Amino acid sequence: SACTGVPVFAELPVFAELLSKKMSVADNEGADARALASRFKGLDTSRVEVDEEQEPASIAASSSEEATAFAAMEEMLAQQLSAEAISASNELKLMCLRGRKYDPVKGAKLVSELLALKADIELSRSDNHQLKEDICSHKFIATGGKDACGRGVLWMRFRFHDPTRSKPLDMARLITTVVLHALQDSDCQRNGFVIIQDMTGVRLKNIDPSAAKFVFSTVFPRLPVRIGRICLFNPPWLLGHFVLPIVMSLMTKKLRGRIAVLNGNKPEKLHAFVSPCALTEAHGGTMAFNEQAWCDTLVQTL
Repeated sequence: SACTGVPVFAELPVFAELLSKKMSVADNEGADARALASRFKGLDTSRVEVDEEQEPASIAASSSEEATAFAAMEEMLAQQLSAEAISASNELKLMCLRGRKYDPVKGAKLVSELLALKADIELSRSDNHQLKEDICSHKFIATGGKDACGRGVLWMRFRFHDPTRSKPLDMARLITTVVLHALQDSDCQRNGFVIIQDMTGVRLKNIDPSAAKFVFSTVFPRLPVRIGRICLFNPPWLLGHFVLPIVMSLMTKKLRGRIAVLNGNKPEKLHAFVSPCALTEAHGGTMAFNEQAWCDTLVQTL
């Protein structure tokens, strides 16, 4: 709506128009695509922190300005009267402050929200077999690469995702685990991330709208993350020309403005957003990256 910025399903005639559009594909594929698209009803991206384009962090890490902002945030936390937030580690607090561009009020709020997220999804549960399996699936990886603005690269490949095994809560644990691990890098804390969603080989059965709705409404808003860019690389025709336009029509205008749909298996299109030196060989890049070693290292931290 105009007041809240939350996409209202009933106010988007384009959704109904696209949903009823005749498809020049086999009837069963068209029916499956329509059914999938309709399940995105209720998608809310209004609380996702979206970074301003080409606007680097204004305060340097470990500077006196950062120390001043941190002290102000500590005062805000004391006013919350939350013992858990006050006693949180300085590393976590600083991560939240940097993730909200040194706004003490937003940073203090995020500390409590991040702690609540970790509790809600039971991130520290001992039974983490599914989390280990999801990490080793290679469907969501932080490569360590960075774009020209210093934003870390998150690499998603949902062709490796099986919604029958990995439920929305499992995806929340995976994304939170990977992002918090990547945020050990202070540059990522201060500058945010660019997400490369490699859609090569993705099929309708790999897409779980309930997981997407949960992640965008509940997970991303409570992580110290700012999204600078989302590159949807090489989407299959049915997804790229039918499902994606519907999903994007439900997103906020600001988030839509950060999404680049790159049709075709042409890695050079990615190079307009991320330099080849920060991309792996899979995307025409030159950065050396051992996926299995990364997965093994992350699993060992659990």
